Amino acid sequence: MMTLPLVLRAIAVVVVCTAVIPLSGCSSTPADQPPLGLVRGTVTMDGQPLSNVEVAFAPEKGRYSEGVTDSAGFYELSYVNRTMGAKVGRHRVLIQYGEPPADESPVAKRVKIPAKYNTRSELTADVKPGSNTIDFALESKK
Repeated sequence: MMTLPLVLRAIAVVVVCTAVIPLSGCSSTPADQPPLGLVRGTVTMDGQPLSNVEVAFAPEKGRYSEGVTDSAGFYELSYVNRTMGAKVGRHRVLIQYGEPPADESPVAKRVKIPAKYNTRSELTADVKPGSNTIDFALESKK
């Protein structure tokens, strides 16, 4: 007779744990996430929008944020998963082409992005709490 209550208790523990454990980890915001600011803007080269370029904001410490420009040169940064924004503070910014989209011809002509905007980036940005519009007007010539 004593085994029945023990079995019922075990079942109750399993049911409670099954219901509670997923709830404890389902937050889309990590507990150690720093303060973020929403960041969006446009990227142009010699006055023309740059499409399908990666924009990466790299803080001195911590996770970087990235986005990809659309056909109008517009980008929005994503921090992690579906969390939008970038860590508040100063960032080094890199702008470069990623993999070509599937619908882009392999012979499509891309504007050359000078190294001073990517591998030897001189670009910086300060992200503040709230909404930030940070545009980049790149020049192909020095």
